[in-house]
Amino acid sequence: MTTVYGFGHRMPLVNYLTSQQAVYFRLALDVLLEEEARLGIHLPTGEIGQEVAKRLSGAPELLAEMPPIDGLLDSLNTWGNVTRIYNLRRSGTVQEFIRKDFLYQLTPAGAQVHRTLTLIDQELGATGALQASMLPEVLEALTVLVRAVEKSPPDLAGAGRAFQRLAGGFTQLTENAKLFVQGLNRSLAVDDQLDVEAFLAYKDVVVGYLQTFILALSRTGPLISGLIEQAEEADITLRLGDIAALEAAPQLGVAKKDIVERDTDRLVGQWAGVRSWFFEGPDRLPVAQTLQDRASDAVNHILLTIRQINEQRFRRVDRAADLVTLATWFDAMGDSPQRKVSALWNTAFGMYAARHLGTPRPPDDDEDVLPRASWWESSPAPVSAAYRASGPRMRPGPPPRVRSPRRAKSMLAAELGKQRHEETSAEESMAARGPVRLSALGQLNDAEADVLLRCLDCVLSAPEDGAGVRRARTSDGRLAITLVPAEPSSAQAASVAMRGGQLRIADMELTIRLASGRSA
Repeated sequence: MTTVYGFGHRMPLVNYLTSQQAVYFRLALDVLLEEEARLGIHLPTGEIGQEVAKRLSGAPELLAEMPPIDGLLDSLNTWGNVTRIYNLRRSGTVQEFIRKDFLYQLTPAGAQVHRTLTLIDQELGATGALQASMLPEVLEALTVLVRAVEKSPPDLAGAGRAFQRLAGGFTQLTENAKLFVQGLNRSLAVDDQLDVEAFLAYKDVVVGYLQTFILALSRTGPLISGLIEQAEEADITLRLGDIAALEAAPQLGVAKKDIVERDTDRLVGQWAGVRSWFFEGPDRLPVAQTLQDRASDAVNHILLTIRQINEQRFRRVDRAADLVTLATWFDAMGDSPQRKVSALWNTAFGMYAARHLGTPRPPDDDEDVLPRASWWESSPAPVSAAYRASGPRMRPGPPPRVRSPRRAKSMLAAELGKQRHEETSAEESMAARGPVRLSALGQLNDAEADVLLRCLDCVLSAPEDGAGVRRARTSDGRLAITLVPAEPSSAQAASVAMRGGQLRIADMELTIRLASGRSA
């Protein structure tokens, strides 16, 4: 059965949010929620009212307009946010004995709704973080997952625990990255009230922070993408159904088969989300690439803002300064004659008085036309009909067709296809060489040289293992690179010939392997 949500199915639990007394309702619920966090059960009406008044002590206007706490709690009880029982342990005056008193506590649904709203309040002011420290945690969880599914038989329980760690890590990464990008956009939105010193201090911190995250992502990204491919080669997508069946929790009135199918769909979606971080889809870039681009844009924006600040500091001539100076001149003129003010205005903006169009009149015409006479008061200027009738003529023949961009697009697509083909051919050529010493590469064409430089840049940034071997994978996951150092006795400098010159580097053994699913 499908449950339909919307305004047609209103939840009375959230009615207090649209009330004019919402602030008092929320404070009363805050008091009850904190009592529940202290492992308390109930609170009497009077104690709730005292606590709410204490919290409003810093806002005398709200405290003066505070409605009776009995009415607030009675409305919350009607909406289902709280539940109440009679307070049978009252002590005090006769008036307290006659007046009804209750002990209030949150209902499970009311507590859940208020916790969610409190969390939303906290996240509205959150800035998020690009948690570079979370990447090793993700890498470790993915390593455990690969080992579990590669066992014979697969360790489904271990794979399930590792998958939950992996999904939780990426969920936290995604939420914090989203909040960080939104906070970064707000911080970099420069307005007229820019605090220069604060922005300069923020600039140094955020640039270093972005560089740290980008460096960590460039180091761990190829390793994570490689482990994702290993997991898919071990049929992780087929094991997700078994993992869901192992951890499916029974539900009243729902068949186990339906529960397993639902949980399997959830796990498949989570795996697709993990994969989208490092592998591009049909119509979007990897999330890691998007974050790197956004970080680069932020650094460029910061540099542009710094340039503008320096220009304002050291180059005082700009449009704002010109307008301020001009306004000062106008203010200094005071009661000067209108002619001088108009002359300054005309000189500054070039907006002179209107000029009339007309034709010379014959000498026997005794009508005088003053140059400053209004068009509405003087006679119209005689204009020949030929001036109105003639104009630009169209050339004979059919009208020209609108130029179609298809040819330009097809040429661009062909050029991109050619470049992609050259790059693929160069990758296959380099991979077909197998393990090869850099000194034995010989002459390389432009495409092969680009592939070599890209692979060296990637693998040299990877850490060495105990034997000094470096392993890495390109950011798109298409190439796996292994770089083995030469023996100390045979170590020498290698020279690789390219069209742009000679590349000299320590001689090492390079192995480039195509990703699974591609052949040389």
